[in-house]
Order: sequence, then C-alpha cells, then structure tokens
Amino acid sequence: MTLAAATAIAFAVVVTPRPAPAAPNDGCGQALAYEKAAANDSSTRQAAYDSAVAGLAANQRCNDPQMKLVNEAYLLSMRAPAEHDLKIGNWQRDLTRASMLLVQCTNWPGLRNTRAGIDCGTQKRYNDIIAKTLAATPAPAPTFSARPAPPTPPAGGSSMPLPRPASPIPSPTPR
Repeated sequence: MTLAAATAIAFAVVVTPRPAPAAPNDGCGQALAYEKAAANDSSTRQAAYDSAVAGLAANQRCNDPQMKLVNEAYLLSMRAPAEHDLKIGNWQRDLTRASMLLVQCTNWPGLRNTRAGIDCGTQKRYNDIIAKTLAATPAPAPTFSARPAPPTPPAGGSSMPLPRPASPIPSPTPR
C-alpha cells in the first residue's frame, strides 16, 4: 500500500491549503486525518479498516463537495483491501465505488490537470491492480476477534472514542 499512502499524502498536501490542524467540527479535516491513519503502512489491517470506517463517518459532515468526493474515494480505497483480508464487508463494491469517484475526481473542473487530479488517476490505476490481485488471492485466515475494536482518533482529532464492545460469549454446545 506504499503507492496508496504516497498518493494520499501527496493529495493531502495539494488539496489542503490550511496549515493549522482541523477544527473539532471539521468533517473534511477529520476524514483526511483518518485517511492518513488508514494509509499508514505500519497499521494492521484492522486498524486500517477502523480508520477508514471512522473517516467515512466523519466525511459525512464535510461541507466541501470536492473534498468530500476525494476523501470518500481514498477512504474506500483503503477500506477495501482491509475488508478482503479481514473477510468482512464487500471489498468489490468499495473498490468499484472508489474507482467511480476517482474518475470523477480526475475530471472535476477544479482538479482536472492538477496534481490532485493526476493523483486520483494514479490511485484509480492502483485500485484496478489491487482489485485483480485481491480477486485472485484468498483472504488470509483472520487473526482478530469477531468484533472490530473501535478506531482510535488520529492525532489532532477531537472525536470521542466509541465504547469498546463486550467480548462475544460463546454459546454452550448442545448435548
């Protein structure tokens, strides 16, 4: 996911002109922070998934249509491989939607022929490669609990952490 991480970081630098951290109610900035966390190569698949899910939720509060579209495209691009490896969700649907949004990004009037638009095209091509790879590769055996842990807000984020779900209690075996 090195290309995805580099693309996400390059995009963040190009599109996010404000140097200050995101305000507490800034859905766009929170989504971007979660996107960076999901793209971190040292993150586990579970952590990448949790960050992508939290980022998509934060992105619903983003009032900038351009940023909202791009954030969703990249967050879905990060969530799909995690879903595949964790055997949850629908990674094919996420990559299909991400690709559609990335095409829109490359053609968006304010982004066309800019570094951000070019990065969207690069991410689209990367997603196409990932889709072929994931379709040909069985998901690894899960090494996590049945319930994902709540995401940890990225640095600078002020969202409240979600309560940790109770551990699943195995049902007794019938005799």
